[in-house]
Amino acid sequence: MDSHQGPPPTPDPGEEPRPTDAQQPPAATGHEAPGFWSAEQPPPWGGPPPPQYGQPQPGQPPYGQLPPGQAPYGQSGPGQPGQPQYAPPQYGQPPYGQPQYGPDGWGQLAFGQRAPVAPRVVAAPAGEPFHRLGRNAKFRWWQPLAGTALLVALALTLTLVVLIAWEVVHGVVAKNFTAPEGNALFPNTTEDLAAQLVMLGILTPAVLFVVRIVQRRPAWSVASVKNRLRLRWLAICCLPAIGYLALSYALGTAVDAIFPNVDTDTSDSGSWVGLSAFILPAVLIVLLVPFQSAAEEFIFRGWLIQAVGSYGPDSGSNVVKRILRTPWPALVISSAAFVSAHGYTGWAMADIFLFAMTAGWLAVRTGGLEAGIALHTMNNLFAFLLPAAMGKLDGWSNQGGAPWTLLVSDIPCLVFYAFAVLWLAKRQKLETVSG
Repeated sequence: MDSHQGPPPTPDPGEEPRPTDAQQPPAATGHEAPGFWSAEQPPPWGGPPPPQYGQPQPGQPPYGQLPPGQAPYGQSGPGQPGQPQYAPPQYGQPPYGQPQYGPDGWGQLAFGQRAPVAPRVVAAPAGEPFHRLGRNAKFRWWQPLAGTALLVALALTLTLVVLIAWEVVHGVVAKNFTAPEGNALFPNTTEDLAAQLVMLGILTPAVLFVVRIVQRRPAWSVASVKNRLRLRWLAICCLPAIGYLALSYALGTAVDAIFPNVDTDTSDSGSWVGLSAFILPAVLIVLLVPFQSAAEEFIFRGWLIQAVGSYGPDSGSNVVKRILRTPWPALVISSAAFVSAHGYTGWAMADIFLFAMTAGWLAVRTGGLEAGIALHTMNNLFAFLLPAAMGKLDGWSNQGGAPWTLLVSDIPCLVFYAFAVLWLAKRQKLETVSG
């Protein structure tokens, strides 16, 4: 069958002719101007054809460009010379004039950033002397009082724990327990001395804990302006401390010879007990006395001096404020507390007060506890080893009084030690303030 369809039908007379397929407008693609009219096919109402998608309006700059004379967003225009130029904020950045975070760590932050956390431990500002290391940016008036109360509680707790544990071990080893006499904790003198030295020596960690937790500063800032114990300087200070002992012995002998009728303390007199009886007490004394002496320095010349010294204001010109900024109130209070912690009476109280003042003054002048620890350690070693060698160790805890000759002979010795330490500190170029 022939597939030819023949010519197209003839339209009826009076009917408007319809456009052919070639004359049909293109199908809508969604990118034409409103009304789906193109530039080639103007709208029936006349006028210019509408702009294509993405094309600028008549009289407007191309897409993405600014009209002439208009400055970009955030920048000054031609008519505003001298104004600061600002780049427009990027995505996720805070608006103009607003910080990323405020002084307290809060505020608007860039996208994906976290607010900085305030440090929990803050050191003292640079240039502060030893007695003011406790006055940092986190200082509050109640911290020295709360820290002292906490330190007393920790000291009682730790000493009680050590005492109970020592008694338990003593009972297991000795199989029995004999009640001691007087103020002794154990019937054996050497064991009693060792136990009490240990109970004092463990107080140093308690001081470091209180400084770190309560005052929110480096724990070892209680030791020196370098936030550590300067071991090399401590070893150097032992040399003038040995000189102090030699001079003290020589002057004591000379004063006793000049004033023979003075009632001197003869508790250290006796005879040599022999090496076998001396070796065990001597080893325990040499091992434990440095920790006991250092603990007392950390408490009285470290914590107490810095606790009182932190109350000195940073500024002020009246007399009271100027006095509080000096180390003398802290030195007097800490020295009085040191005397009250011992059982001395009479002239011995004055002598130990002068000893404490010298150690505290050297801590301020040298920027640390090393000079006081060296002097305290050497003095206690001599005070314990001599009775142990003479068989008089059982009276080590009987502090009591002393004649006035002790104070007279000790003053030149302390003066010698202080000037020797300051001379060595100057030669060593020792840092005496916080850096």
